[in-house]
This record gives sequence, C-alpha cells and structure tokens, in this order.
Amino acid sequence: MRGSSLSHPAVLETLRPFIVVSWNGTSTRDMPEDIWQIYRAGNLDRRGGAIRLFVLNPNGELVRAFFPFAGPSPATLGFDRERMGLYLKGQIEKASAELDLSQIKTMNPEVRLPEVRPNPSVQQMPDGMRMVLSLKHPFSSAYRVPVVETVSNSPAEATVLQYPQHAKTIAASALGTWLEQIYPPGMMERSGRIVDISGDLRFRPAGAEENERLAILHGTVYFTFDDARQTRYQGDLAMTFRYLGNGEQMKSFRGIFRGIFPKHDMQGRGVAKILMQAVLESRP
Repeated sequence: MRGSSLSHPAVLETLRPFIVVSWNGTSTRDMPEDIWQIYRAGNLDRRGGAIRLFVLNPNGELVRAFFPFAGPSPATLGFDRERMGLYLKGQIEKASAELDLSQIKTMNPEVRLPEVRPNPSVQQMPDGMRMVLSLKHPFSSAYRVPVVETVSNSPAEATVLQYPQHAKTIAASALGTWLEQIYPPGMMERSGRIVDISGDLRFRPAGAEENERLAILHGTVYFTFDDARQTRYQGDLAMTFRYLGNGEQMKSFRGIFRGIFPKHDMQGRGVAKILMQAVLESRP
C-alpha cells in the first residue's frame, strides 16, 4: 500500500467492513490456484492495467472485479491523491452495493504508529527499528503520503553495533534489514524490494553524556531498486547510538537518511529527482 490510493482516509473508511488481502507477483503464472480462479473469474480487459481489485462475499464468491483507476494508470487522474482516493471509494461502494453490510460491526480503533513486537532473541538492546519515510514528489500528491515501517532486530545487529572502542568501517549491507526499507512508495516496483545495498559506513566513539556512552555512524549508502530499470540511487545516513554505562550493547538509537531517487517518465525521456527522507528510531 506504499503510496497507494488505498491509503486515502475515505478509502480506509469504506473498507472497514472488509477483510483486505493482497497478492503481488510478476506474472499470472506465479499465482496460487485460489487467486488464479478469482483473477480469471474477474474477466477484466488487459488494457485496464496490472492492478486489479476484487470484492468477495462472505462465502468467498466473486461479487465484482474492477480497476482502481479511471484509465490504465494513475496518470488518468493526474496523479492527484484526492481524485484517485475518491474515485476508488466510489468503485468500492459500487462493487459492494449488492452486499448487506448493515449487520457487520466495525471497530474504530485509535490511530497509533505501529510498534515492534518484543523479541526474546535479542537481549539488552532495543527490540527493533521504526522508520518514517517521506518523499517530496514534484507533481504526484499520492507519492507524498508518509510511510511507516517496523523491523525486528536480530543478534546480527547486536554484534555489528556493539560499542566501538575505536573508529572503524562497517559495510552498509550489514544493516540490510533496516536499510532495505528505504525505497520509494508506488514506483512500479516488481516485487517491492531492494536487490542490493552497498557502501562503507564510519562507526566511531562520540564521547559520553551522564551515564551513557555515545557512538556515531555515518556514510553514503547505495541502493539498487527492483524495478524494470534496476534503478540505482544513493543517500547519506547519519545515526547516533547510546550505550548504558560501560556496556557494549546499544540502549537506543536515532538516525536520518536523506537521498535522491531518479524517477523516469513513461517514455524514458525525462527524470524527476525526488527528495527521499527517512527517520529511524529504536523501539521501544
């Protein structure tokens, strides 16, 4: 849902009575049999685009299939998040008009940022990392919706990020489970992931504050994105770590990433340089 019109508040409200699931792949040949049956039953024109939505009744039977855009791409609605969201809301309401949703009880939970589940495999260090990612896209309001991701820590991060007694260099790939979350939302990726992370990060002591030792990690990170062009982009990462007393295991951390993502237009003739920023923090 990164950058999708599915994240529009009006769409989220319309989806409250439903259980929402998704499948992502590069070919219909990869579809599990139950998904293929629904896809085939939808009988949608291929010219409508690759993204399709299906409404099922409580028995798992297809009610209606439709495209999320008024045309074959978000460009049909000018990449305008408000227009895209309201159009999709209307399509969902039209698709569910045959269903009786009056007896379905929906919850109205308090909106909170996602948290990392406690991780017993890591001791004396944070359970994980939470990242807030934002893009300053020059023309698409849909891409400017902030994204929040959480990642559980593992013993690997605990080992790599032990307090540095002296300055040293660590490979950016050693923090791959964190850094692979720094990719742009809704950029026509194939599988929604980073296929390569590289770069050298300088890790050094940075004095003490009260009963804590501090360390700084900084450097340039290089990414290869899983889109049709295998787009490469880069950015600067800077993080601070706190260690309790003379301990080696980190107590908490915060950091910021700032880079540029080159977005090619559909014809491949122009490139929009999109500012991409992320804030990383330890949780809890």
